[in-house]
Amino acid sequence: MARLSRPATLAAILSLALAAAGATSAQPRQVNLTTDSAPGWLPSEDLEAQARQAAADYLADEDAGRYPQAYARQSEAHRQRLSLDDYQRIAQGMAGQTGAVIERHVTTITWTKDPAHAPAPGVYVAMDLEGRYAKADRYCGYLVLYQAPEGGAFTVMREESNILANDTAQSLGPAAADAAWARESASCPNYRAPGAGQAATTATASPPIPEAGHDTIGYPTVEAALKALHARPGVVFSSQKGWTIATEEAAHTFWSFPPPGHPAYPAAVKRWLEQKDGAMVLRMAVHCEAAKAPCDALVHAFELMNHQAVTGTGP
Repeated sequence: MARLSRPATLAAILSLALAAAGATSAQPRQVNLTTDSAPGWLPSEDLEAQARQAAADYLADEDAGRYPQAYARQSEAHRQRLSLDDYQRIAQGMAGQTGAVIERHVTTITWTKDPAHAPAPGVYVAMDLEGRYAKADRYCGYLVLYQAPEGGAFTVMREESNILANDTAQSLGPAAADAAWARESASCPNYRAPGAGQAATTATASPPIPEAGHDTIGYPTVEAALKALHARPGVVFSSQKGWTIATEEAAHTFWSFPPPGHPAYPAAVKRWLEQKDGAMVLRMAVHCEAAKAPCDALVHAFELMNHQAVTGTGP
């Protein structure tokens, strides 16, 4: 468990629109369907939430080395093709190359219902993934999940992961590493390749963030913070891309809690405005109960967002 504290003292006036943005800026929902999907069918938001949770649970078990549990989440057809021993050997081999996950994102979700050439009728959902690991800054892949016509839990029927380990990239040199990654990532649908020569320079290259050694957010645990905020009058809760957002407008304070399946889960990011020397400054404190590397990555990500919001340099 890591308790992290790094005040983001930014000498600029930050309006309450920044706080409101985390609670209210909802992106339009995009639904991608294959051309052979059942005509007129659309996945509901609840179905998408089920699929996302199934993928998050599977990846969480895999990341934690709970291979029998992850194997149990695979479809029967997948398990017939690959034994538990073979799956575990492959997963352990990849974990040895990559190290701990730092961040992972679902970039695109594509749906199909009752396609003509599928092994069986039902709902299929492909989730394209990209991210980085402690020992591999370049990673992409996908999961294909399946739900039977009668409903029930989604199971994983296919998984693919493509990586270029940092030590391999370093030994190849920038140009050869870019070429090798271009070949490797070609099998990742919807992968957004970085510019040539852009070897990742991310939080993994930064020194570890010192731990505070005390309760930086005013609560001993993430669970205690959520419980207290839910009980406090005037706190408005909302959801943004799976994150729980709590806004205390009167106190100029807003909280962000990552969803299950996020590498830094469970964590609480508290940001607030205060007067200092006649100016408004933005403060931040983070309480993260995950591993050190993803906790540090979470802090770096929010520091960047804070800076972009104040300076207007964000996307």
